[in-house]
Amino acid sequence: MENRILNGRIIEQFYLYLLQEEKSAATIEKYLRDVRAFSSFAGARAVTKDLVREWKERLKAEHYAVRSINSMLASLNGLLGFLGWTDCKVKSLKIQHQTYCSEERELTKA
Repeated sequence: MENRILNGRIIEQFYLYLLQEEKSAATIEKYLRDVRAFSSFAGARAVTKDLVREWKERLKAEHYAVRSINSMLASLNGLLGFLGWTDCKVKSLKIQHQTYCSEERELTKA
């Protein structure tokens, strides 16, 4: 496996790819913010599935909301797919769907 180090040039190429894919400005901004956060976490380390899992665990330890973590992972998985590094992609966290709303949110006659 080649040395997979993220750098500014790769992130710039990803930005151009997102523009070509006609992603909205807000989506591009979000993807780049998340990718840069991962790149900062990775530093000079090679990108591996273990490193991506470590970042996922770090986000959980920092008490990010499950939906936020999943959104960040989707951004990163988008970059990994763009680079052809699909072996490094990770799954999203499972979200427990609530069948019933909490009592505080229930409507009453009052």
